[in-house]
Amino acid sequence: MIADLHADSGDIPKAMAAYEQVLKLEPWELETRYSYSILKAELSEDKDAVIDILNQIINEGQETASFYNNHGLTLMHLKKYESALQAFNRALQLGKDNPSVWHNHGAALYKLRWYKDATKSFQQSLKLNPKNVNSWVGIGMVAMAQYEFSRAAAAYIHATQLSPRKVNIWIMLGDAQVERGQYQDAVSAYEKALEIDPENPTAWNQRGLALRLLDSHPQALESFEHATETKNAKPESWINHAITSFELGEYDRSVHSFELACKFGPITSDNWLIYLNALAYEHENQKLIKAAEKFIELFGPDHEALFLLGVAQYELKQYDAALHHFKETIRLDKDHSDALFWSGLTLLELFKFSEAITCFEQVEDNHPDDDQAWYYHGKALLSLNELQKADFILKHSLQINDQSSEAWYLLALVQYTRKVHAEALQSIGRALDLSPSNNEILKLKAKIQVALGSYRGACQTYVMISEPDASDVEVLTGYTRALYHTGQFRDANTRVTRLLAKDEKNPDLWRMKAEIERAQGLFDEAASALTEACRHAPNNKKLLTLQGIVLYEAEKYPEAITVIEKVLGFDPLNGELWKRKGSAHDALGQYELASESYLKAAEYLQDDPDLIRRLGITLFKIGKYESALPRLEQYLEVVPDDPDIWEMKGDVFFNQGKYESANTAFSQAILFRPDDADLLFRYAQSLVKSGELLAAIPPLDQVIDQNHENANAWRLKAEIEQSLGREDEAAQAVEEALKQIPDDPDLMLTRVTSLYETGSYVEGLEMARRVIDKSPERNEAWLLYAELLWITADHNAAAAAYDRILALDETNAKAWFLKGDSLQNAGRFEEAAIAHERAFSLGGDTSVGLLLSKKMRYLQQKKV
Repeated sequence: MIADLHADSGDIPKAMAAYEQVLKLEPWELETRYSYSILKAELSEDKDAVIDILNQIINEGQETASFYNNHGLTLMHLKKYESALQAFNRALQLGKDNPSVWHNHGAALYKLRWYKDATKSFQQSLKLNPKNVNSWVGIGMVAMAQYEFSRAAAAYIHATQLSPRKVNIWIMLGDAQVERGQYQDAVSAYEKALEIDPENPTAWNQRGLALRLLDSHPQALESFEHATETKNAKPESWINHAITSFELGEYDRSVHSFELACKFGPITSDNWLIYLNALAYEHENQKLIKAAEKFIELFGPDHEALFLLGVAQYELKQYDAALHHFKETIRLDKDHSDALFWSGLTLLELFKFSEAITCFEQVEDNHPDDDQAWYYHGKALLSLNELQKADFILKHSLQINDQSSEAWYLLALVQYTRKVHAEALQSIGRALDLSPSNNEILKLKAKIQVALGSYRGACQTYVMISEPDASDVEVLTGYTRALYHTGQFRDANTRVTRLLAKDEKNPDLWRMKAEIERAQGLFDEAASALTEACRHAPNNKKLLTLQGIVLYEAEKYPEAITVIEKVLGFDPLNGELWKRKGSAHDALGQYELASESYLKAAEYLQDDPDLIRRLGITLFKIGKYESALPRLEQYLEVVPDDPDIWEMKGDVFFNQGKYESANTAFSQAILFRPDDADLLFRYAQSLVKSGELLAAIPPLDQVIDQNHENANAWRLKAEIEQSLGREDEAAQAVEEALKQIPDDPDLMLTRVTSLYETGSYVEGLEMARRVIDKSPERNEAWLLYAELLWITADHNAAAAAYDRILALDETNAKAWFLKGDSLQNAGRFEEAAIAHERAFSLGGDTSVGLLLSKKMRYLQQKKV
């Protein structure tokens, strides 16, 4: 009895010791020997020796159904199913009415997978005892083996009705319901089992599996956790917990559960692979590498393990090792698209763009709808600067999946690089629709807007960029430039000053500051900023060039020339700089040097109208009319509506004495400036010089109409009228002129001539004296003065005047004659004779007779 109690409590060693005591007292007792042999079978590894002991016991005992049945059970325990079946067959031969023997018979057949015969035996058992729970369970097990899950469930339900407190039957019923797809019913069955045995690990585990199939992963996890907390917890509960966590995307919990399962014992390769995937998703790359290597050590090379090993190495930037393992993966599975794809990614990182494209093309061949393969294909093409192909490939990627902000962004970048800015703006807009707060997308949009000249839009975009990118130098610089282009100079200056506070040696920032100040007309400040820029980048040609230009704009012409000459020292073919140098010399009035610089610039800027104009003007200013004229004409062919150049062309011809050509040029200028008094006057002068006296009067009158006090115009008009013989008009013109400049010798002389011609000799004489007082060296004044003295019979004064005239010109016969006449009338006969002889020796002068007539008429009128 003590031995039986120990055996029932599971303490086999103590039970064995008790049975051995009984056998010492009663060695012939068969029941004790049988029980002892069964326990020994539990502990022994020598199963054949145990079977021999049992056979010996049977041979010594009675040949009864009970003994054969027990013998069969022992053989079943030892997994000797065929021998057990023979024992049960013998038991049935000895007694066919025992339902337990039929059940055991069915169990042996079930173990031998003779399911139809097993079912018959279980049914026979139930005929003898319909309440035999074990036989209903047996029918359920056979049905499960035959995939007849509904029949199995029905059998288990019978069993639970007969024995509702048996935990295992409820578990088996739950398993059958799972196979039927009746997951909620399965959960109910497992929960029934747990009501009976709340610490049953199998029930908790199976409940978790059913809940997972119901997509109730959180509740499934709780069930698996209960299973792991029971006294007899099994590693599969941790594995199921790990798998469920993995399916929930809780990869850290999945990793933890797998590692706990490993402490219970080894796990299968399939579960290992889930563990590796969980590590990959959790980016536990170092741990993944060790685990993948351990997997390969345990199970040999596997394409999935090699692939995951490569992914971990890729993320750790061990690109060569990663590429090796991806290739090994493809060697084991040539259609492994993921390995091909990641090979492409790795080759991109190794700058092997053509090889990367080959990988992506293979993925595309196998999976033409894989938008990511097309996307990275496009990225590789962009790296190779094959922009048109990249554009096509990325558009194909977006046809497959137009919800990828990365693909829209990359397409926009390709289009921006191709300078297809309008299309780029549309693409970046789509990217922003999908990812409105993405700073990289916003930065590219701002650049595109700047390229399109939409600076105000770029400002709005820059405002949307969040930290830390908002404080990035590139962003701040771009924003500042956008502000500058929208005329927000104060804000732009504030931002560039902030940037310089952080990086005061940055020449680009100093240049930007200069441009902002230059735009505000602060040329001195701009020049100072560029001086700083050049200090930090002394050999930057662009900076030096801009510095020269700004110094020029600041009217610091000598400094500008110095800087420009420095740039021309290493960039002598820069026509624009030669032109700017010429402008600086021009501004300083150094026209010779200006023309030299302009001529040098013209070698490189042959079709620059502004340069041609400047060169023509400068050559004109230094009196090189022959050189200036072709430049002016070249310019007028391009810009025929420039009145200043037509005027200058007229001046060139005028100075050359080509008055008719001058007339044509001045008339063209007047078409554009019909009210320019100075131009009209010079036109009139040219007309006079060309002999077109009548044509000169209308423009001259127009000048006088604009300014009645224009003495020069009146004087010229007087000359014209006098030349036309219109004495009254000439006299009026001279009077008007003298009102403005009463002491002008030329005008007074003209007035003298007019008075002389009209017979106003006394008045003319007075005016002649005034002319001589102003211009005592003017010989023509002395000639008129002497004649007037002679006509008015002031003989001695006339003789003295002729002495001065003849001192300058002894060949003037007329002067000799009139001197002689004056001396004769003064009673100075000898001197008169000499003078007359001199006059006759020179051939005389035919005009003397007319003069004598004028004098006699005057003297006659004076007497009256």
